[in-house]
Amino acid sequence: MHLEWQGRLRRLLAAQPGAAVELRALLDELEPRGSIGRAITQQVTASGRARIYQAGRDQHNAQP
Repeated sequence: MHLEWQGRLRRLLAAQPGAAVELRALLDELEPRGSIGRAITQQVTASGRARIYQAGRDQHNAQP
């Protein structure tokens, strides 16, 4: 499905280059630029019986 929509958008933007401005405005309305495409780098080292929980965003862990 993703590739289908990617193709549709590419064809639309090739035929109507001005639509890119409107598309960007719509995307910014749905999710501001500051939260799209942020890279997350995590590094961790554990030893023994250590437990490590990492998440790039929300994380919920059930306690045993």
